[in-house]
Amino acid sequence: MKVCMICGSYPPAKCGIGDHAARLAEHLAQNGVAVDVLTCHGTPVTGERCGRTPSEPVNLFPLLSSAPALDAAKIALHVAEHRCNLVHLQFPTWAYRRSVSISLLPPLLRLITRVPCVATFHEVVRSHPVNRIRLTPIAYASSAVIGTTDEDCRWLREHLHLHRRRVVHIPIGPCMEPPGDELSDHAQCRRHLGLTDDEVAICYFGFILRNKMLEDLLAAVRNVIESGTPVRLVLMTGFDRTEGSYGARIRAQVARMGLTDRVIQTGYVSPAEASRCFRACDFATLLFRDGASFRRSSLLTAMAYGLPVLSYGRGEPPVGISDGENILLSPMGNVPALTDNMLRISHDPDLRMRLSHGALETARRFSWPSIARQTIELYHTLC
Repeated sequence: MKVCMICGSYPPAKCGIGDHAARLAEHLAQNGVAVDVLTCHGTPVTGERCGRTPSEPVNLFPLLSSAPALDAAKIALHVAEHRCNLVHLQFPTWAYRRSVSISLLPPLLRLITRVPCVATFHEVVRSHPVNRIRLTPIAYASSAVIGTTDEDCRWLREHLHLHRRRVVHIPIGPCMEPPGDELSDHAQCRRHLGLTDDEVAICYFGFILRNKMLEDLLAAVRNVIESGTPVRLVLMTGFDRTEGSYGARIRAQVARMGLTDRVIQTGYVSPAEASRCFRACDFATLLFRDGASFRRSSLLTAMAYGLPVLSYGRGEPPVGISDGENILLSPMGNVPALTDNMLRISHDPDLRMRLSHGALETARRFSWPSIARQTIELYHTLC
């Protein structure tokens, strides 16, 4: 089987959906599926970008523009010339720049190529209403659609009236997974970051974005320090000028709060270095404006490493999120409650152990081999 995967962004571009496409392509290839990835102009063509070895049949073609509908003929020609059996679209990505033309691409491809089209929707219920309008023509023109969460699948069935068989739940996976062999032990990893034995290390992993509520994280860290608990915040993120005005504001806030010596900023790191950082930390604090959910690869990554996770809850937790068992939730925007939970987890090793075990058990349901297997099973129902 040969699949043409369309994703506007792709590594080394900083985009979680592009990273998902790369990881999926890698694992599909390991299971005998040949994958051509079509992405936007300017993406370096190198196998290392998607983590594959030269023997794996994943080929990268940076030939798309920011107006995908204009590329329909180009994509159709590629599908015909390379004898692709199926087109798989990842939606949305930043590279499409909210262009409405992406909505026209699957209908056009259906008319021109006559091959099945699958669309993965990474944001539905919690996305901007405009995005839900844009995905509607894509959903109707696709042979099947993939929702990455249960609530997204329900919305697609109930609001777009799609047949149950056309909507398939396949989750996303972690950005990276622990290597099979231990790189070094906890004490060595802590020394690598310059942490002392008495310091509590809090991990943040992900982009510097407004919806990650970093102001609340910094405020809670300051409160914990003022309570007398020695804390270091490990920011595993670029945290540089590429993050724009919001990144500059967060940098200024770190200095204004007197946290400069309490923050360790790693920059964007290799998987090996990220593993050392994860192993050095005592727990992770990952806050999301729309609440904790399994559509967040940063949350799944922390869980895959067995890190206890603190986050915000909003309304009824999604299926699989169990407060006090595999995650510790605070009410949305409640910094005092977040501070209390930070102090609680810092001083309660039994709680950390319970959350760690719960996180690891949860992460097993989001392994990449399982995601690839489910995706291939869907492909075979269409081809």
